[in-house]
Amino acid sequence: MKVYSFNTLPGYEGLLTEKPEIVLFGAMLLPLGMAIVISCIGWLFRKLKLNLYIIQALLYTMLFAFFFGTVAVLILYFITDKNGVKLSYCWLAIVTGMFFFSIINTRSINKMFTDWSHTIKN
Repeated sequence: MKVYSFNTLPGYEGLLTEKPEIVLFGAMLLPLGMAIVISCIGWLFRKLKLNLYIIQALLYTMLFAFFFGTVAVLILYFITDKNGVKLSYCWLAIVTGMFFFSIINTRSINKMFTDWSHTIKN
């Protein structure tokens, strides 16, 4: 029986071991870039009179992953042993958790933003 090792990320072990700071830049830039792309796709769907729940959930996932994932990876990078592979697994776990959170709570998050916009206008 083969045991899975968290020191391997298929195809990227060498790069992430040599330069673990790549995970920091990925944790910051990937969610922002994906949020821009998802926003453009959402805008296109709204122009076609389609409002997809998954687009909103993905957008919230990327925004939450940027805020919380970046902070978590920065803390782990400066406190732990700076292993890029383990940092990337931590970031992937955070993004996965944010995705499931966003899928479950998208309607509540939309209502929260709607309520805030009404409060700000008054």
